[in-house]
Amino acid sequence: MQQGDQLRVIGQKHKLSWEYLSRLNHVDSRKIRAGQKLKVVPGPFAARVSLSRYELVVHLNGSYVKSYRVGVGKDGTTPLGAFTVKNKMIDPTYYGPEGVVAHDDPQNPLGERWIDIGDSYGIHGTIEPASIGKNESRGCIRMLNSDVEEVYDFLVNGSEVRIQR
Repeated sequence: MQQGDQLRVIGQKHKLSWEYLSRLNHVDSRKIRAGQKLKVVPGPFAARVSLSRYELVVHLNGSYVKSYRVGVGKDGTTPLGAFTVKNKMIDPTYYGPEGVVAHDDPQNPLGERWIDIGDSYGIHGTIEPASIGKNESRGCIRMLNSDVEEVYDFLVNGSEVRIQR
């Protein structure tokens, strides 16, 4: 670290999130200091979702990093193909057919993280943990809140998300 460095800037340089760098190095992003050594890997991370296995696998340059159980869309509503992370949000507000559910409402079906992959599809937490491993969403990839928090830290805008059968 040099004087004035920020995890956000270092992360952007290496295609990593500042959250991942903070987690990897066990540091508080507000308490880094000049001369401090940081572990950094060349990013970006990517994810593969297998609908038939109800699994999301994070990988880095083709190497396995970690896997997670997921819930997927009912009646084939989860799209297949290669997508790119467009945006990420903490405590997202839900906008759905039954109306708007505020980010802090315990009935918000998105949980605490939203990873936008386009066309109103995303990877998100859930208030229905029993739906993991099942086809019950409207097409999005559902994860346990603790799991999507980790995936949120791995992926950056521009990360690839590949969804396959």
